[in-house]
Amino acid sequence: MKRSRNSNEHALAVQKPAPEKAELPVVAAKKKTRKQLIDEVVKTACKVTGTQHLDAADRFIVQVGYALVWPKPKDADDHLIRASALIAEMAPQNVTEAMLATQMIAANDAALMFLRRATLDNQTFDGIEANVHRASRLMRIFNEQLEAMQKLKGKASQQKVTVEHVHVHEGGQAIVGAVNQTGVTPRAEPKDQQ
Repeated sequence: MKRSRNSNEHALAVQKPAPEKAELPVVAAKKKTRKQLIDEVVKTACKVTGTQHLDAADRFIVQVGYALVWPKPKDADDHLIRASALIAEMAPQNVTEAMLATQMIAANDAALMFLRRATLDNQTFDGIEANVHRASRLMRIFNEQLEAMQKLKGKASQQKVTVEHVHVHEGGQAIVGAVNQTGVTPRAEPKDQQ
């Protein structure tokens, strides 16, 4: 991982990860060093973000890192480690899902920060109201983003309505069968004449 001389931003795309060596089975799990964690972030960046190019993966991980507002990460490396873990949990499969996951993480983190601020001691009523209002708006946005993500991943819930009693009067017709938004394959059955 190379740090830019003019800023604190990281550039994941500058170096390609070294080829992996055959690893021996580890008997006892040991705690990873910061360098090992950052190397892991670089190696898995494209997979974690669902992108094809390391430049795009770098962009999303850095954006998520800087969106983490509370508690603030300790340093730039901590930003990247936490950001990579968060976006990995969202499991984006393409660039659109990665963009949405980045926005969702930012909205959630900001909403929780405003809720925390609303509960601080010696807060004015107006301060509490303003922070709760901001948090509520962000949580509403998050819910909209969640619905969008579910649609992208094909997990959107569909509403199901079951009609149990139908009365068809003389000369009327009823549709028997499944009806959905994409089309109807009805089978019209006129009411029997008695």
